[in-house]
Amino acid sequence: MIQASVIIPAYNAAQYIEAAIASAMQQERCTLEIIVVDDRSTDTTAAIVAEIARGDPRVSLLALPRNGGPSAARNAGIAAARGEWIALLDADDSFAPTRLATLIALGEAKQADMVADNLLLVDAVDGSQMPMLAPGALAEPCRIDLTEFIARNISSPDAPRTNYGFLKPVMRRAFLAEHGLRYDETVRFAEDFALYVGCLRAGAQWWLHPEPLYRYFVRPDSLTQIQTTGDLDALRRRQRSVLAEARAAGDARLVALLQRHLRTIDRCYFYRGFTDEAKARRPRAAFGYLFASPASVLLVTQEAARQLPLIVRKALRGGYGTKT
Repeated sequence: MIQASVIIPAYNAAQYIEAAIASAMQQERCTLEIIVVDDRSTDTTAAIVAEIARGDPRVSLLALPRNGGPSAARNAGIAAARGEWIALLDADDSFAPTRLATLIALGEAKQADMVADNLLLVDAVDGSQMPMLAPGALAEPCRIDLTEFIARNISSPDAPRTNYGFLKPVMRRAFLAEHGLRYDETVRFAEDFALYVGCLRAGAQWWLHPEPLYRYFVRPDSLTQIQTTGDLDALRRRQRSVLAEARAAGDARLVALLQRHLRTIDRCYFYRGFTDEAKARRPRAAFGYLFASPASVLLVTQEAARQLPLIVRKALRGGYGTKT
């Protein structure tokens, strides 16, 4: 019986893929399969995976016929999976050896549908490490509901990565199948967030373990860092739909949290649109974002102030180098 299916979506990940697969292969006290989904890479990613697969029957290569983005690659892996639990691993990240055994044990004990752990954030430039949730912030495993999840997605300027949307839960394959839950393939940014909201709305029991067992490499060239206005607009539309349903249900607390979260997305959307168009020397389009709504000038100003320290740090490191 396969306990876990580790799904590794990969696109041009030749530099990292061996380390990611090795961390999955080293899992203790767990029977597993490792499915690497190559999203039509143009480098040697597929060849590297094929060579590893020849030496270990737990590893398989699923090569997609065309590039579909991270959501499509993850869905292809889920469709091929046979394990009781689905564990997603980004191609440039890694697992601690005890991760899957620890999370699955908690999931079985709590009859959970999703189990996540704290993240160990690793700066890919200087190698520094820190847990996303500071020591002491979570003393023991706790349950996450939809309201808590949304609340913890509203990051503060002082801790921009203390955000539950970055969590990487293992998920029961039967729960995903029962509710027809998959990643939205029209979304290339915050696709994890969208799926987790869908799971919680479907009644998922989600538990969080305090130990940081997922090594999340923070890279300056990560997709998380360069979301487009189209990506952000898709997320805005999704959140407006959830907000409308919360209003219809009369859930005042969730409505308030969703409004705050939507404001942060709007702030990023208008700022990204304004700066992209300004850089492209299209002043009319830039001013279109700046004055798109009564609040957009303030939102662009707020995001500019929030981005300034990040811009300065990148400049001091020698420029701009974005995580698939």
